[in-house]
Amino acid sequence: MATKSSRNLEEPESSTTVEEKVVKVNGEVAIRRYNKGRFLGKGGFARCYEFTNLETRKITAAKIVSKESLKKSRAKQKLMSEIKIHRALHHANIVGFEHFFEDNENVYILLELCTNQTTNELLRRRKRLTELEVQCYLHQVISALKYLHSHRVIHRDLKLGNFFLSDKMEIKIGDFGLATKLEFDGERKRTICGTPNYIAPEVLDGKQGHSYEVDIWSLGVIAYTLLVGKPPFETSDVKTTYRRIRMNAYSFPDHVPLSEPSKSLITRILVNDPAKRPSLDEILAHEFFHQGNSIPKLMPPSTLACPPSASFLRQFTSPSVSGGLSQSSNRLTETVPSVALKNTSARSARQELVNTERASKIREETKQMPPLTNAPEQGIGAAGPEVWVKKWVDYSSKYGLGYLLSNGSTGVFFNDATKIILSPAGNAFEYMERKGPEKQDVITTHTLTEYPKELQKKVTLLQHFRSYLEGDVKQETGIEGENMPVSRVYVKKWMRTRHAIMFRLSNKIVQVNFQDHTEIILSSETRVVTYVNKRGERTTYPLATAQESSNHEMTKRLKYTKDILTHMLNAPNRQGEEPPLDN
Repeated sequence: MATKSSRNLEEPESSTTVEEKVVKVNGEVAIRRYNKGRFLGKGGFARCYEFTNLETRKITAAKIVSKESLKKSRAKQKLMSEIKIHRALHHANIVGFEHFFEDNENVYILLELCTNQTTNELLRRRKRLTELEVQCYLHQVISALKYLHSHRVIHRDLKLGNFFLSDKMEIKIGDFGLATKLEFDGERKRTICGTPNYIAPEVLDGKQGHSYEVDIWSLGVIAYTLLVGKPPFETSDVKTTYRRIRMNAYSFPDHVPLSEPSKSLITRILVNDPAKRPSLDEILAHEFFHQGNSIPKLMPPSTLACPPSASFLRQFTSPSVSGGLSQSSNRLTETVPSVALKNTSARSARQELVNTERASKIREETKQMPPLTNAPEQGIGAAGPEVWVKKWVDYSSKYGLGYLLSNGSTGVFFNDATKIILSPAGNAFEYMERKGPEKQDVITTHTLTEYPKELQKKVTLLQHFRSYLEGDVKQETGIEGENMPVSRVYVKKWMRTRHAIMFRLSNKIVQVNFQDHTEIILSSETRVVTYVNKRGERTTYPLATAQESSNHEMTKRLKYTKDILTHMLNAPNRQGEEPPLDN
């Protein structure tokens, strides 16, 4: 959507008709009608809505500016400059300009509709992005900037809120309200403008003027922000932020793993002297963009909610070099592997993700989905359980716990305590909801092509989790065919403590994975305890005598497990006080 990033989910939705008077060549006046629909966002003096042409049914984004706000000549000149610059631009990574018109109350600018919000919302959901994603997005932004600069246009307000994502996951630069066009080569502008966190030091100084290099500076700020999760000079006070920009005072946090090439690129760009900043071509030639076999042309839709899956990442990196990176060509991959949601259109799936966020009433920023956690393969063998949790990701800050079972099934334990499990073949799922006075799980079975409408949000999230978790699951587990039955094994309860994460499965398995990589598995069916030590070595004990074992490390963890299990069975929720591990 071509809107500012300050999207207000509380904004009431509107549905009215707007009329445009079109004067034909022969002087006749025709009326073109639009339905003003969903509110998209606001910024400055403009408010943005979806507009549907009632004749062609084409949907666009409409930027509506009240004429009341244009009474000052400066404001009117600014809007006309924005329209003049933007309407002349035609590039795949720039928001398309349709046309504009006015009535007695407003000026309407019709723009290309980008259905996936902005990179600002993306970062808010994800906390920070992987380097492959940043390479992909920056590559598109640089392509657009090369086009703008070749047409003597400086954007002057590059930021995450002005990078829109199309339904195909393309970056589209929008909002040319602060853009300017140079009349001749070497011209310098002196207007102090921009967004505090992204503004270049020469703009703040104002004495020598500024040119294309301000966009280069903002590009460095954007790269840092996407990789680290917050802008490099950000403070709670604008004056302090400006002082830090002038002093070039920023650092790379120790807790965020960054490659040396990424830090090198940012350091090269964030230089106070504009003349010493790299050109756009020099940025593209930097080793940051030459670490893998290729850079994806587009990211999969699943990355709107989750980091790229391991299988996706492996396609663009080389395992032959330490860290999974190699020096190779910057060839753009023309096709993206299909990790979009099956049997659900990409647009509707992403809209459901937005709807899920709205329904949850969560307003705080969410943390990035943490890395996948794997259960030690050595801890499960012939004597252990047949089905166990193989991988999991705790995203309960937003939706719930996603997990992958050893049989290839993917499940989600949602925050509302409902559960869903997808068959290994990925063609059917079971949905569990506690009903009745005894709060027993009521299980219903559905296919991915036919299921109740009220489950659509959860099915969408299930498939987002699946694309993140599965990797090469079908290869690893040998699962084939489209008619595999739904697994009746699923996570009934789970609990995260300071020392471990515990799963209680429907096959009467209790699995506890400790932070030190040891593991306890209790099987009620076989009456055995399986213990995996820090070296991945497995030992199995009879449940009746395990507590009397001479293996102190095992017995300590077994007692902790039993205490937690008792708490887990008695507590209505998965969180609560826990016993100490050293009891």
